[in-house]
Amino acid sequence: MNRMITAELFASLDLVVEAPETWHFPWVGEEMLAEVQREQGEATALLLGRRTYEVFADSWPNRSDDVPLARQLNAMPKVVVSSTLDSPTWRNTEVTRFDELAALKATGEGRITVAGSIRLVESLIAHGLLDELRLLTHPVVLGEGRRLFDTYDGPRADLELVESRTLERGVQLSVHRPSARH
Repeated sequence: MNRMITAELFASLDLVVEAPETWHFPWVGEEMLAEVQREQGEATALLLGRRTYEVFADSWPNRSDDVPLARQLNAMPKVVVSSTLDSPTWRNTEVTRFDELAALKATGEGRITVAGSIRLVESLIAHGLLDELRLLTHPVVLGEGRRLFDTYDGPRADLELVESRTLERGVQLSVHRPSARH
């Protein structure tokens, strides 16, 4: 049985997904925090690209275990996809190459979740390895920044909307899964 790989991204209405830590906080409420904690808490591993790993590893280990998400992220196994990172510093972290992800997905149990890591998410979709894309779309137009699929160079990927609901403060949660339609 294959492990499921899911990804969760914060996005603006114009699909900017870059550096949400600089723009999304006015829309964070209890419902969104609970949703993110639940998503991370149900995962058996966190999958990150190198850049996101470096941002997370510089921040989360320094946060108190009194912060539930910090406690979850610091304790869970983490896998970084990188060809340049040799020695991860964040506890419970291993490094793998992208071409090893299919084997990682085919072994073990539970669900692997991706936080951020835009290029990794695009590559997972392009190679048919992503089972679910969760977008938390914030009611703001940023006008600049890296947009989701700006550099996508994979084949067409049809997705099916399987869940959509509005959270407090106007954030739209949409959950998409691969569809067999063309």
